[in-house]
Amino acid sequence: MRYDLNIRNYLIGPRADAFFLGPGATILVTTVLLGLRRLGPGAAVASDAMALGLTWIFIGPHYAATYQRAYSSAAVVRAHPWVTLAAPPLLLAATVLAVRHPYDFGLVFFASYVAGTGYHYSGQSLGLALLYPARQGAPLEPTEKRLLAAPLYLSWILTLLGLFGALQPGRNAAFAFVRGRYQGPPVPPWVLLAGLGMLAVSFAGVAWVAARRKRRGHPLPWPTYAVLSAQTLWFTLGLYEPFFNIMLVPVFHAIQYVAFTGWHASRGPGERRWRRVALFAVPTALLGLAIYPGSFKFFTRGLPYLDLFFMTAAVATCLNLHHFLLDGRIWRMRERAVLQTMLA
Repeated sequence: MRYDLNIRNYLIGPRADAFFLGPGATILVTTVLLGLRRLGPGAAVASDAMALGLTWIFIGPHYAATYQRAYSSAAVVRAHPWVTLAAPPLLLAATVLAVRHPYDFGLVFFASYVAGTGYHYSGQSLGLALLYPARQGAPLEPTEKRLLAAPLYLSWILTLLGLFGALQPGRNAAFAFVRGRYQGPPVPPWVLLAGLGMLAVSFAGVAWVAARRKRRGHPLPWPTYAVLSAQTLWFTLGLYEPFFNIMLVPVFHAIQYVAFTGWHASRGPGERRWRRVALFAVPTALLGLAIYPGSFKFFTRGLPYLDLFFMTAAVATCLNLHHFLLDGRIWRMRERAVLQTMLA
């Protein structure tokens, strides 16, 4: 494929990319909310309320943006019938089985979501990191891609180890159940320190890629570093700060995804840009509110605690697994049609 050397190097814009796709929002929101938590009980309550508000604003719409992309186009449905048509009834059946048999089938079902979460986050970060060199006109070579992927996927493995550490609680009901069923000894702190050391070493590969591309006259775009640093911050600080890991990391991932999908939806011929943005934002916000797992509690009041616990875990797992499957297909940059829309 021939790449246009005049393609601009940013998605939304330099400042917006740094804030929404890079570490900007992470640093600002974390500084404010963790700072509030250290000012006393009243400020901590305000911090919790702000964090909860952010989950309602962004997490539901980040799921909805995937559904809008997948189901608003007959061409996408035809291209990916397995994840758009076959997967939903299978996942719903698995959800029912998980509620009925939580200690055997349910454990496997929930664990697939727990293990897949960090992998999904890493895939999103890698896709964004690779998009900038492609838009620059000099896409990464296979070895270079693997070296950029290494710190992302190592950080994912580190979060799985952290879940089974002594002080790490579960992020939601599914995480808590999987963590609670683990009967072995907690992962010792030295294992996490060794993992952090391996993560640091993996950035030598990123430096090698940067030096190699600079010699070829195509320096690695700085937004690629911004995306890599964002996930690294999420998955390292999250090892030691439960509030950050449980409440804020999913929000930052969702902010990144909503920003990217909103940028993608705003482009193309036809209607004016503001109209394309409105046609994306309004349905995404409304559907996101409806399917946000937190909304599920409004329809399950009065259920016994254990039934509610397993139903919440199963619904969250079903929604997230379908989200992972859809995203893994509808945004595959190896497909020419998808890549062309990213580079236009």
